[in-house]
Amino acid sequence: MDPGLLAHLEPQVGPDSAADLVDVLRALDERAREALGDEVVGVHLVGSFAAGDADEHSDVDFLVVTRTGPTPAAEAALRTVHAHLPDLDSPWAGHLEGSYAPVTDLANPTTVGRRWLYVDNGSRVLERSGHDNSAHTRWVLREQSCIVSGPPAHDLLPRVSRGALFAEAVGEARQRAAAVEDDPAALRNAWMQPYLVLTMCRILYTAREGAVVGKEPAARWALGILPDEWHDLVLAAVADRPDPWGRVHREADPERALRTRAFVWDVLALVSASR
Repeated sequence: MDPGLLAHLEPQVGPDSAADLVDVLRALDERAREALGDEVVGVHLVGSFAAGDADEHSDVDFLVVTRTGPTPAAEAALRTVHAHLPDLDSPWAGHLEGSYAPVTDLANPTTVGRRWLYVDNGSRVLERSGHDNSAHTRWVLREQSCIVSGPPAHDLLPRVSRGALFAEAVGEARQRAAAVEDDPAALRNAWMQPYLVLTMCRILYTAREGAVVGKEPAARWALGILPDEWHDLVLAAVADRPDPWGRVHREADPERALRTRAFVWDVLALVSASR
């Protein structure tokens, strides 16, 4: 385990919770190495914990960097690992989310989007997904990741270009807008509505700045870019951050839900004009 890990986590979630999270990450590291052996290059935190702006409601986003893709036997062993990790005596164990990233893929920018073994937040089942194989996550891994074990990630993959981040941001913004048109009722969910507002702010930040930050810092930054008419919507989404999972089965404010649909399209226009 990296000796600086606990010191990095404590300011974000406090000493007791940080020590608890370190224990969960140690279990992830040890069990992944038991399943994969010398194939494990390193384990890294990405997402809000890497950026330093996580809180007690954050997912624990990770990447396990491997030398190659797992053999069928190793994959079966990993599936057993993730079937049981949520049983650890810690709430963090139920919020692990991440992928197993072959370093051969990371070294090649043309493999962005290739599906890796991935476990979703709260899941016990590994699936094949391109969720983490993005320019966004590669940028975080290289420039911002927090080491759990192994060497720094900076030399494991090439620099992610500003152009690649911009193109991906435009594509993601378009996908979000299309999803709202396909299913506008989703915005009536009290979790989805503020999540989408904050996500669009994050996308806008990346398109404008050629870098990645967390949703809440991006939202506060976006107040300097967005028209005044959207400031209350953004600030309400930031204020709604506590207890996100408690809102999953609640109705969103109807007016905010309606306005969010227009907000998404306005941000898409700003994202597209950012280059």
